[in-house]
Parts: sequence; C-alpha cells; structure tokens
Amino acid sequence: MQPELMLIVLTLWLFVLWFGSVALEATGMERKRARFQALSALTGTGFTTREAEDIVGHPRRRLIASWLIFLGSVGIILFLLILLVIILVGIKPSKPLPPGITILSALPAVALLVLFWLGVLDKLGTAIANRLKRSAYFTAELSIKETVHQAGDYSVARFTIGRKAPEAGCKIGDTSLAEHGINILAIERGDRTLAFPEAGEVVQAGDHLLCYGKTEEIGKAIK
Repeated sequence: MQPELMLIVLTLWLFVLWFGSVALEATGMERKRARFQALSALTGTGFTTREAEDIVGHPRRRLIASWLIFLGSVGIILFLLILLVIILVGIKPSKPLPPGITILSALPAVALLVLFWLGVLDKLGTAIANRLKRSAYFTAELSIKETVHQAGDYSVARFTIGRKAPEAGCKIGDTSLAEHGINILAIERGDRTLAFPEAGEVVQAGDHLLCYGKTEEIGKAIK
C-alpha cells in the first residue's frame, strides 16, 4: 500500500475517533472517559464491565458506539483486503509519486496532531459538545445518572439534565433531588463549574450535577 493512502486512512481514522469522543461527551460523559470509550469502540478493545454498562444502558451512547464499532470493523476489513490483494496479485505502483504529493497527504494528519497538542481541538470539541447538548436528539431524555463513587450506602453520582427533565428550570431546593435528600456538590455548566450552589440556583438543561446522597435515594430520584 502506498504511504500516501495510508496517511489518508490515518487522517480519517483520527477524525472519526475525535468526533466520536465529542459525540459521547455530548451525552454527558466526562471527556477522558469519552475518549477512552471512543478508542475502545473503534478498535474493539479496552472495554470493562462497568464501562460497557454505561454505554449499553444509554440509547444515544449505544448508537454512537455501534457506529464506531462498525466503522472500525469496516476499516480493518478494507485494510486487510487491500493488503491481501497487494500480496497475492503483486500490485506495484507504475512509478513513484512526487515527494510533494506525499508531503501534502501527510499535512492533514500532522495538522490534527498539532491542533490537539495546542488545545485547539479541545476548545472546538467543547463548543460542539455544548451545542449538541442543547439539541433535542442528545438531551431530550430525563436525567441520566452515572455513579462516580460508591462507599457503603452512599454514592457520588453525576446527573445530566435533559431538556424534558423535570429539574430543568427549577430551583435546586424545588427539584426531586432535594426531596430525596440528595445534595448537589457542584454544577458543571459549559466551561464553568459552580461549586456548592445555593438552593436558589436555577438548574438549566444541559447542566451536569455532581451529587451526594444515599444510593437508594439516588435510584429513586432517577425513576
């Protein structure tokens, strides 16, 4: 396989990985976990039981992961088929391409890596994820819970507030979380984090709430 084609495939693979992680982040998943899950789905490796449950139990994440698994499998199959044809048939390029073509084909992959290193992709990913969070497709569901830590009868959980969640537009003191004795430790709102918000703070669609309370009550609040 010519190096130019390999570079193009690498660029497409990196773009799919990045956009897949942004889409998972838009569902309320923390960025580092979203990147790991996107890489796991695209390569078909790295899943653990708990991490897989977070994907399978969420319809949007399940669909995103399914597409990543499909694209990853198709990419591997195509790569193997092309490699097999080259080995069996002995296809060789008629003449080497000019060095400038090779450099141009490498520029997109290099640009992606440089933008990632400079943090530009992080900022762009945040902007896209925030916009997706406000769309009906990603945030139409009710609150979705992720258990961050559990010790005994108490847990720290992370809630994502969808547009149709009963908590959206309500003050913290009036939400179902307060009724179940669940304390909101922080609100993640876009690029800002409101630590220990007051009871009068209004919960907005797209917010992520870091909460602490009894595991049983957290489960009831979700239902």
